[in-house]
Amino acid sequence: MSKAKLLFDLILYVNAKRSFTAQDVANDFGISVRTAHRYLTDIADMGVPLYTEPGRSGGYRVLPNRTLPPIMFNEEEAFAIFFAFQALKYYQSLPFDIHIDSVSRKLYASLPDDT
Repeated sequence: MSKAKLLFDLILYVNAKRSFTAQDVANDFGISVRTAHRYLTDIADMGVPLYTEPGRSGGYRVLPNRTLPPIMFNEEEAFAIFFAFQALKYYQSLPFDIHIDSVSRKLYASLPDDT
């Protein structure tokens, strides 16, 4: 398994687990504990909000304000989401319209220039 694939899988793993040890990661991914620590540092550097609790009952925890891993949409799916958000702008009152604008900007920025 490539390192990129393993790191992506590790991001999904920590978001699902929320609380774990490096030994748990090593066992579940078939890697050494030292490699698990290094990969956990890598994903923390990429923005996954991890913190450690030292000691016998310590381990890694994911902060409550975690970010979700990237989702790979094809062009048709991205267009469907973007235009659904545009249609929601015609409603007078939505409890989450700020989030719609934010997601639309992120979606639009992630599209290739030729799309």
